[in-house]
Amino acid sequence: MWPRCFSNVALVRKFPYNLPMHPFEASSKLTSKNQTTLPLEVRKALGASEGDRLVYRVLESGVVELTKDASVEANDRVVASYLEFLERDMVSRPSKMSPLVRHPESEKLLAGVEFEDWVTDSEQE
Repeated sequence: MWPRCFSNVALVRKFPYNLPMHPFEASSKLTSKNQTTLPLEVRKALGASEGDRLVYRVLESGVVELTKDASVEANDRVVASYLEFLERDMVSRPSKMSPLVRHPESEKLLAGVEFEDWVTDSEQE
């Protein structure tokens, strides 16, 4: 679905921003070793799988937030920092996200560039 020029963006975890998340409640039991199994619904909501790191954030109100660790693995520290910043911003302010609208002049600039799975304006409608 990404243009070929974004083929290395696999470093960024995919968020289902366009899918509504319905609130739900799930529970699990704490073992004698202080371990628990995440319920399937929670794993799906987090997009978590075996080996993923989870982050627990305790807020002043006592509420505990559980998220999947969004650390970016990249060889370039600047790129990694920027991608982490973008992810934090998208998570904290999803209402600010909007679809990319291409400038009318972009067709001239992109002439001759091959894209894979690029959605055209006519396909979006």
